[in-house]
Amino acid sequence: MNKILIGACLLLVLASNAYCQFKVRGIVFSKEEKQGVPGVSVLEKGTKNGTVTDIDGSFVLEVSDSSATLVFMSVGYITEEYLLESSDSLFIKIKEDCIRHFFDSQSITFYARSGVINTPLGGQIDFAFPNFHQGTLITSFSYQTDLMDNNFTNAKAEYRHFFFNCDFDIDANWYFKQVSFNNNFESRTHSFESNFTYDGWRFVVGYSNLRFDRFEQDKELTMSAPVIGFGTWVDARTFGVMVTGKSAIYRNVTEWIGEATFHMKYIELFVNYYKLDNFSEVSIGIGKEIGYWLKSQKQYREQNK
Repeated sequence: MNKILIGACLLLVLASNAYCQFKVRGIVFSKEEKQGVPGVSVLEKGTKNGTVTDIDGSFVLEVSDSSATLVFMSVGYITEEYLLESSDSLFIKIKEDCIRHFFDSQSITFYARSGVINTPLGGQIDFAFPNFHQGTLITSFSYQTDLMDNNFTNAKAEYRHFFFNCDFDIDANWYFKQVSFNNNFESRTHSFESNFTYDGWRFVVGYSNLRFDRFEQDKELTMSAPVIGFGTWVDARTFGVMVTGKSAIYRNVTEWIGEATFHMKYIELFVNYYKLDNFSEVSIGIGKEIGYWLKSQKQYREQNK
């Protein structure tokens, strides 16, 4: 009699477990590649029950409850969770993960700089602060002269990639330019600009204020204008180059700026073009970047050798 009761209880337990099992079928699909993703781990949350998607991204899994949560994990993709709510047929879209490394912080770069047309002698120094929040603050100052009447000064402060994701980032910039040209005129320009970069293409938009003093007229003009520009990143085998062109069209004069910066393994090169009224300059430069460490970072490196 006892054996019959035990057997009956076992049958009831097995039947109960079989009844509670819930079979789920589905496919895991890549948002970017528009196809099924093989090798994705599909796990019932809070358990060790799981499976892996096959070559076309499909899977079949029996879970303990129709309201269970499934976790989808794969290297290179963002982990997703899905609450079944009695759904037995799933179409799951997963998104590629993105880890971007920026190597433009904590450095000092020195440039030899020369103007081909009017200001042959000059130099430049860039200083990149340590990363903070998720961006990098970079400052720069350059000066060119012919040791006589022509002087060309540039300064900038750039908060680089303060917002970014896998293929999009935003920079915020302040620029200052001062030109003294042949006792003809002197100008000072302040501009505030934002760079929007998507998939290697850059759009520049901003606001510029110009103070323009033409000596022969003995009158200083103050003008404002929007700044509009475009650029692109070109990746070659041994170097990368960022090419940008932008312009500010004031009431009486137009400012044109072109920049091409070549990033190489050991050095940086640039060719810049600037035109304002009848002043034109093509500046070329070559520089070397030197990294630096903070005291706390040095101590950390020593402790973890």
